[in-house]
Amino acid sequence: MSQLGCSTRLLVTILLVIAALFIVGLIGGAIGRALDIGSPDFLHVPMLEIHRFFRGDTIAGSGNFSISNTMIASWLTVIVVLAIAFAATRKIRMIPGRLQGLVEGAVEALLSFVESIAGKRDGRRFFPVVATIFVFVIFNAYLALMPVFGPGIHVTEQKAVHAASAGTVTEVLVADQEKVKEGDLIYRLDTGEEIIEEIEAPVSGQIHLDAKQGDTLSADAPVASIESKPPLFRSANTDINMTLSLALMAVFFIEFWGFRSRGRRHYLREYANFGELIRGIKMLFKGKITAAPMAIVTGVINVFMGVIEVISHATRMISFAFRLFGNMTAGEILLLSATFLVPWIMAIPFYGLEILIGFIQALIFAGLTLVWATMAVAQPEEEHQPA
Repeated sequence: MSQLGCSTRLLVTILLVIAALFIVGLIGGAIGRALDIGSPDFLHVPMLEIHRFFRGDTIAGSGNFSISNTMIASWLTVIVVLAIAFAATRKIRMIPGRLQGLVEGAVEALLSFVESIAGKRDGRRFFPVVATIFVFVIFNAYLALMPVFGPGIHVTEQKAVHAASAGTVTEVLVADQEKVKEGDLIYRLDTGEEIIEEIEAPVSGQIHLDAKQGDTLSADAPVASIESKPPLFRSANTDINMTLSLALMAVFFIEFWGFRSRGRRHYLREYANFGELIRGIKMLFKGKITAAPMAIVTGVINVFMGVIEVISHATRMISFAFRLFGNMTAGEILLLSATFLVPWIMAIPFYGLEILIGFIQALIFAGLTLVWATMAVAQPEEEHQPA
């Protein structure tokens, strides 16, 4: 017999493996630790501390220049996208292969979406920027689901270091806050029987010393704690600097297209419309007491509306940047929380959710850029009316 396209025996085996992983994960996760059911230490997930999640962690750098793990991830995204584009277009055929057909289908679907909103003429003008934003955001999101990527938030694993024997600290071998590697010596301890015990770092990372030279320690006393090193790759979408850069680029092109399409005079009037106010003041000096006040009031309203319009356009950058950053960071926290509570199995449904969220966020970012660009190049009705 077969069930769901596979044999009953295979299906039962898969279900048993999933159930076993779920039970082991439940025992070793935070829930199992809280229940204190006496599970072995090697099953326990580490205690995690989440902080400083607005930007990436510095991996290398000198002086004011630094390279963060989110920057490296963005470079990887660009390399992957270019590699796919090169592989798909290296040998273009009239009858496309699988990869060429897939890429052509994706490009045609995205172009149709852009043209359906902006029209054929403006759609083809907007397409390179909108498509670049969509592809960059969605590849950032999907690559972040790979195991080589760390969480989209700064996660610190605290590894406690304990003295195996009672004794006195004779020498501290590292300075406070110095980075250590796994196996590096941290202390020398005199146990009182002419035996010098050397305490090693169990993991690599940032060390925080609790014991000092001359301290007398009891057996199993905590002498230091070490924070694990940040991951080499972290999703670029979870770095506020990266999302703000995308937002600046999107807003720049929106304003550029609007300026080019509507002309300097008409476009700037949207932000600084002083014409009615100046006309009202002139009327006042000419003695038109009846009409001047209304013209001045209307002019003040126009100026105020221009200020509101400037603020509205400026807040687009904040809306762009924080919408993408917030949603992608929230997804990373959700994945991390699920894995922390019940490792392995618990996170699988949320990975499917993250695939959907990555597509939606890329579509929203590119779609808003497209909509606002279309609005920016639209000619107001009054500009078409004869003077």
